[in-house]
Amino acid sequence: EKRGKEAIDSFGVLPNFKGVAVHDCLAAYGDEEYSGCTHALCGAHLDRELTGVIENTRQRWAVSMKNLFSDMYRKKLGIIAGGGTEADAGTVEAFSKRYDAITERGLSRNPLGKATGKRGRPAKGKVRCLVDRLIKFKDEAMRFLTDFRVPYSNNQAERSFRLSKAKMKIAGSFRSDDGGSNFFKIFSVIDTARKNGVSAFDVLSKIFS
Repeated sequence: EKRGKEAIDSFGVLPNFKGVAVHDCLAAYGDEEYSGCTHALCGAHLDRELTGVIENTRQRWAVSMKNLFSDMYRKKLGIIAGGGTEADAGTVEAFSKRYDAITERGLSRNPLGKATGKRGRPAKGKVRCLVDRLIKFKDEAMRFLTDFRVPYSNNQAERSFRLSKAKMKIAGSFRSDDGGSNFFKIFSVIDTARKNGVSAFDVLSKIFS
């Protein structure tokens, strides 16, 4: 009914996953129970947040961070095109220093608010929260460069969900919870088979036999 740990656990994927999970920065993904996998932040999600900062506040550090992610991505593609499988330590270090310098500018541009006398901590604001996340999850944000197995974004997962959204737009909704659950179970099998180069028909036949 809502997004969060209960929903994540009910899917039965992340609690047992041992690979690299590429996702946005939803706090529930950082639960200790999901420490068996390696985490990476989706570059497309970060790019959209940075674009929002630029459009709403005109802060130049966000432009620099967008350019940095773009430069890292192009560098990775160039290395792959040349037959390489990883970025050398010098390249990673250079990008890492640029990253730190940009987040420092972000901090100075968005200082914490002064205490108001009210209970609780002063509100940070969306931009400062983004800067703090970029600092805290630096390794995860740069994972696509430091580990070439990791994609820049989770668009593959987003594309897999398009059929579901199309069905919801056409049919309006599922007639029951069971109907929706069954649809997703069946499509999950078909899509997983397709991504692994296996005949979906053969997989479904084996399930029923």
